[in-house]
Amino acid sequence: MLIKKLSFSVLIVSLFLFGCANQAPKNETKANTALQSATELSFREFYKLPIGPNGLEPTAKLLSLKDKRVHLQGFMVKAEEPVAGIFMVTLVPVNIPEKEDGPSDDLPGATVFVHMPLEDSEKILAFRPGAWDLVGTLQLGAMDESNGRISYVRLLLDQAPVQGAVE
Repeated sequence: MLIKKLSFSVLIVSLFLFGCANQAPKNETKANTALQSATELSFREFYKLPIGPNGLEPTAKLLSLKDKRVHLQGFMVKAEEPVAGIFMVTLVPVNIPEKEDGPSDDLPGATVFVHMPLEDSEKILAFRPGAWDLVGTLQLGAMDESNGRISYVRLLLDQAPVQGAVE
């Protein structure tokens, strides 16, 4: 009788573990669905190379993705004075000392101003190193930002980043 109970318990635990192993967490499933419905965009696809006499010129791909959902990977810019609701992302890690350099900093031309969802627009997102995986709607065109800069490329996030860095 004891052996039957132990065998039954082992069977139940095994079935539970097997069932759990084959199910993705809800957040991971949502993230995978969001990635599948978004177009991949690389920072290298922002502007035509080499840079010509007209300066930075957007590529056809960047222009074609205006107001569409995109997936972008990049590094959060470490700002001395972060602003609620927005942060900047670039191809490479960047640290901008606003107090010392003012508008004369080392931000690459391909910088994305990431806007948090409306419900999180009053939050300041803490800096986290590493690559970020972001999905949202791409906006193009000059716009004055709340951090005193002018943006050309913006990403309106679908949802606030939960973990920030990509492993």
